[in-house]
Amino acid sequence: MLNTLLSGRGRLIVHLTGWLLVSLVTFYLISGLRPPGEALARTVMNMSFPAALFYINAKIVVNRFFETHRYGRWAFWSLILWLGTAWIRVLTELWTFGGNVFSKQNILPDDRGYRMFFVTALIYFILMIFSALYQLLENRREIEARHTQARLNFLKAQINPHFLFNTLNNIYSAAVLQHPRTADMVLRLSDLLRYVTYDGQAERVPIHKEIAQMRAYIDLFQLKSENPLSIRFEVEGDLQNGEIEPLLLLPLVENALKHGDLEEHPAGYLHILLRKETQSACFSG
Repeated sequence: MLNTLLSGRGRLIVHLTGWLLVSLVTFYLISGLRPPGEALARTVMNMSFPAALFYINAKIVVNRFFETHRYGRWAFWSLILWLGTAWIRVLTELWTFGGNVFSKQNILPDDRGYRMFFVTALIYFILMIFSALYQLLENRREIEARHTQARLNFLKAQINPHFLFNTLNNIYSAAVLQHPRTADMVLRLSDLLRYVTYDGQAERVPIHKEIAQMRAYIDLFQLKSENPLSIRFEVEGDLQNGEIEPLLLLPLVENALKHGDLEEHPAGYLHILLRKETQSACFSG
């Protein structure tokens, strides 16, 4: 759920909701001091400058200069953005409204503008710190996500041919023995390849699909042996609505069967259990 909120559309909704809530609070506070029309106009002004400062600093200044290790340019443009935005905001308030929200007169003494600038600059300095920290953390999170995805893709690239060769060997063994269910094995292989090729590229798949393919692979392994092997696969609990990373459990079953030497040891056995727990699933063999 957290990943959903921090990526794509979820991130946009979180940002919009946050700015909307701040805007509503700002309007409520200003409306107690000024007429509704002026309160709305002041709210728009008070939200526009901080929002622009936040995203320009995060998406342009931090990403373009700080993250590329051009620290001198980053410091220069950060200073320009910070002080420039604060000064323009103060001038806008003076020209549009004649003073700040607490002023009782339309025209303020000249030194009041400098005090407004000092307070605004201080607030915007804190905002820029939060903006930079947000973007740096966001960049690190995206790098970690890409690294994890790259590792998963690399693992899948290794699994797919390995899985295919093992299954083809099983079918070859059945064909040599002229097993009557060789055609059925080819059909099951087709289903497995479809799952590995198409569903295996998805981020998540229903867990019942992974379970079905594990059962299919076990059946393929059983068919290549002349004598029934002691292989048992049990599922405890309701896992119909769960999701899982594709090809997460199937390679474990494949390796257990490949390296288990069940055909060479008549007393050997393999018991696999997938059990649903409160907030997770336990897979053991």
